[in-house]
Amino acid sequence: METVEILRQLCEDKGVSGNEYEMTDVIKKLLPEGINVYTTENGNIIANLGNDDDKPLIMLDAHIDRIGLIVTYIDERGFIKAEPVGGIDLRSLPGSAVTIQGSEEIMGVICSIPPHLSKDDNGITRDKIWIDTGLSAEEVNEIVSLGDRVLLKSHFRTLLENKFAVSGLDNRAGCAVLIKCAEMLSSEKLPCRVSFVFSSQEETNESGGRTAAFLLDPDEAIAVDVGFAKQDGVPSDKSGAMGCGAIITIAPVLSRKITDKLKSIARELDIKCDYETDGGTTGTNADAISASRGGVPCGLISVPEKNMHTQTETLCIDDIEKTASILAEYVKRGGISCA
Repeated sequence: METVEILRQLCEDKGVSGNEYEMTDVIKKLLPEGINVYTTENGNIIANLGNDDDKPLIMLDAHIDRIGLIVTYIDERGFIKAEPVGGIDLRSLPGSAVTIQGSEEIMGVICSIPPHLSKDDNGITRDKIWIDTGLSAEEVNEIVSLGDRVLLKSHFRTLLENKFAVSGLDNRAGCAVLIKCAEMLSSEKLPCRVSFVFSSQEETNESGGRTAAFLLDPDEAIAVDVGFAKQDGVPSDKSGAMGCGAIITIAPVLSRKITDKLKSIARELDIKCDYETDGGTTGTNADAISASRGGVPCGLISVPEKNMHTQTETLCIDDIEKTASILAEYVKRGGISCA
């Protein structure tokens, strides 16, 4: 399947943290035939390639959950109060259209105070997010319950030079990488077994990656996420150029052997790549995976993305395909365990 179509289906309005199960059928449909897919109690979607007793086991992880909002209160006028699920960019919220996932889906708009009446330029805060559906309190209470998720409404937009913009690319882009990688490997005779983990709740507490690593007990792992793309205001040493292929992270929490092998493979495939160096943790599932059980050697590779945690997250399709190629070659060589 074309990468852009995979991404389009992955970015459907589903899967806010805690509701990852909504994405199970989508993942099953997009993965190649013959791959065993199952879910865990906390919403992880796991797909295995290879025989159960094959060694080594390489875990490839990309979190399937996305940021959004959660309903916390409904007032006597029918206005809905909500709080962020994950690190949503509050600056992008006022006036935004949303989908409330109640007993039926209804549309709403996040209330915005007119600039003529606003006392400052600080904008909205976490404790002052109100949604107007146009319905009465009685009508709202028939459809909406506390804890219902709210999604920012977005449309898949085609941009120039093979770029696209839509909400949810963090981290459906990483999920697309895993699916493309699975396509590349599905007919190969591999020297190892691979578990593709579409993990839950990374945006809230990284629990999906942590529990998946404990369950699978892999010999090594690589987390796939999005990273900051270069643009005005983003530090050059903490970002990668869109179109570079991938961002490979170097950090104390990560396995230097895995990082070096990813770098070597990228050079052999003539994929330029950019690099990010962190002094401690990475802020991704790699942190949780590396600390599972007695420790799991873990690497991190990311797709450059602009406008992270907004309704117009933007990336280049070429980077998804190049990242998938690096990972597929890594697996074909058996990772560091077969070095």
